[in-house]
Amino acid sequence: MLVINGKEVPFEKEKSLYEILVENFFDPSFVAVEVNEKLVKREDFRDFLVKDQYKIEVFSFVGGG
Repeated sequence: MLVINGKEVPFEKEKSLYEILVENFFDPSFVAVEVNEKLVKREDFRDFLVKDQYKIEVFSFVGGG
């Protein structure tokens, strides 16, 4: 089980953070992500492996004025 933005999400196998984001309808190009309270750089999303029980916070950027 993963926790993404406070919601429990089923977890089957180790995947990259990039894959987890896409599967959960986030655009990896437009988000900032913390995993277990540590910021993960966007260029590391494809190499960062997510494991069971990880807590992921996804921050989307919204423009406007």
